[in-house]
Amino acid sequence: MTDRGLQATAWSYIYENAPLLFLHIDSRGKVIAVNRFTEERISGDWKKRELNEIILSFSGALDLEKLRGKPDSIHLMHVATKSNLPETFRVMFFPLEDDTLIFGSLDADETAHLRREMIELNNQLSVLTRELQKKNHELEDLNRLKNQFLGMAAHDLRKPVSAILNYAEFLMDEARSLLNKEHFGFLKTIHDSTALMRDVIDDFLDISMIESGCFEIGLSFADIMEPVEKCVDLNRLSAQKKGIALIVISDDKIPALMMDSVKIEQVLNNLISNAIEHSPPDSGVEIRLSIKQECAVVSVADTGPGIAPAERDRLFAPFTKGTARKSPGVKSTGLGLAISKKIVEAHGGRIWIEEDNEKGAVFAFSLPIKHLQKGGWK
Repeated sequence: MTDRGLQATAWSYIYENAPLLFLHIDSRGKVIAVNRFTEERISGDWKKRELNEIILSFSGALDLEKLRGKPDSIHLMHVATKSNLPETFRVMFFPLEDDTLIFGSLDADETAHLRREMIELNNQLSVLTRELQKKNHELEDLNRLKNQFLGMAAHDLRKPVSAILNYAEFLMDEARSLLNKEHFGFLKTIHDSTALMRDVIDDFLDISMIESGCFEIGLSFADIMEPVEKCVDLNRLSAQKKGIALIVISDDKIPALMMDSVKIEQVLNNLISNAIEHSPPDSGVEIRLSIKQECAVVSVADTGPGIAPAERDRLFAPFTKGTARKSPGVKSTGLGLAISKKIVEAHGGRIWIEEDNEKGAVFAFSLPIKHLQKGGWK
């Protein structure tokens, strides 16, 4: 191979394959040409850019005349890369008539340092991952024990609480004429407090079963209007005490659904009772049924203070309550919506809070409509 052929091969290698920084700079400091390695490395379009835009100098502009006057010297310099991080190169400047050729190789010390840092960070990440997994296992064990304790305690409490409630109801019916107004008030307080305690215990039992994975539903063919009407009747007295009208509207003919009627009744009762509690006196609560996208949708709208957007997602978490004030004397555990969410999701549906309602809050849930076809339900 001739000298000219050898030079051509060398320049071809530098331009196309060499892992080297290469820039051809004219007398004005403008970039004329770069090799493929440099083009892939530096940020932005290199054409007609100045050297100072590519090679960074933290102590002022580069003195190109001074640098090209020492072609044997190696300079550690930083190059602006596409990752927006400066990369250190060992750079040499060679004069070519009025132009300058710049060659640079990656700083081996910096590369080794980065490699060591990466290995160290990877080791730290592995340690943290193992610790996190250990903590997760510990939390799972603690959560299991908590659910077990909660379930056992609620189960053991439910029987005596139910007995107190039954005896209180019996005395209120049979001994009303024997008690004066004050004593009857004491008995009614015992009854109401015990009823509240039983509801709390039932919520604890439900949430412990849900979180322990023992929650089951019994699906059967049923009419959604049955639990709706039953819950309206159940809450009618508390609504009448506040002068609240319970309005049921059915926009569409809802077909029979595959559902656990008792569990869906629990969801409806929670939404309707919440709507009554948050609504002002002499107002209304609207229960609306419709069909949307192959789902039966039930919404419950009140005329209360509404729900702030920041609270909407967290309201479905266990033991969470909104900031809106309820009616005097009304208490809750903050479990009702969390339980309702699990029940609806177990049916393949979802529950949410409507947005952009002008006044009050609108809670809605959907249940899939499954059609009877040959071979079973679909």
